[in-house]
Amino acid sequence: MYNFTPINKIMKYLFTFIITCCMLTAWADGMFIKGNISDIDTKQPLKVANVQISFFQGFTFSDLTDSLGKYEIKTTAIVPEGYYGIEIEAKDYYKLNGFIHVTKDCTFDFSLKSKTPKLILQNAQLDTVKPLPVKVNRLEGYATNNLIFLIDVSSSMNAPDKMPALKASMKYLVNELRPTDKVAIMTFSNTAKEILASTEAEDKMLIYKTIDELSFGSTTQGGIALNEAYKTAQKNFIQNGNNRIVLASDGVFSSGDKEYKKMQQIISTGTQKKISLSIFCFGKNTDYVKSKLQKLATLGNGNFANITTIEEGEQHMLEEAKAVKKMK
Repeated sequence: MYNFTPINKIMKYLFTFIITCCMLTAWADGMFIKGNISDIDTKQPLKVANVQISFFQGFTFSDLTDSLGKYEIKTTAIVPEGYYGIEIEAKDYYKLNGFIHVTKDCTFDFSLKSKTPKLILQNAQLDTVKPLPVKVNRLEGYATNNLIFLIDVSSSMNAPDKMPALKASMKYLVNELRPTDKVAIMTFSNTAKEILASTEAEDKMLIYKTIDELSFGSTTQGGIALNEAYKTAQKNFIQNGNNRIVLASDGVFSSGDKEYKKMQQIISTGTQKKISLSIFCFGKNTDYVKSKLQKLATLGNGNFANITTIEEGEQHMLEEAKAVKKMK
């Protein structure tokens, strides 16, 4: 325990004041998420509905709707753009769980289904009642997917335009997948590891959780991991399906040209087995790196994209699930 002299006490108080100001500034820079909660049948606002949003590392924020069904959640700091869990509860209504794409100060409206059906067509004309919007099946007409995500978790991927964009893009795709589509997730840095065995997209919560828990390693050894990914794809091969490895990296392989040559041999063998390879390069890269990755994707009968934003990632991820049309 230190004995503070008067000057040290002044410095101590000044330091505390500065830290407090920084915290208040962070809080002031928080973001608002607001919207309305209503009854899905009557369209009437629901009051005292609890809206809770779960962010990374267990942080949650919540609010109760007012008499007009409005809620407003203010976070204590800016959170990264991405997909986060939302849960809405109200007495005598079915609970609603899902994911929302959070950006700076956004609005989301939701409707809950009552456990007790209500008569809502009294004194109303049937032709004035409009059907509820139905989620569009963006993958209708396309083959069943057997997707293996091979994720670079080396230290070089620890950047705002890399791993966060990758996670958000993957969640977007998973949200669009059909229940019968399959997803496996493997990571590689200095070693290769399967963190999610091939799982039907019906179990979205498990897949989301696995994506959220992606963590970083050290150097990047792509060859060994790619070989394991092809084995996983072959093990879960779907006849006439979209059997595809999606390699996501920033292209910074520790072994240089030697590693690329090893990967070329593995890809050539995999292509003969009707397993495609697409490569997404995250973050800004040199033309040299992008050129070499594009050649690997071409060899793998797949696609290549250099992704620097979440929107680009979402678009290209969805295209991978639409790479093979369903046979008639």
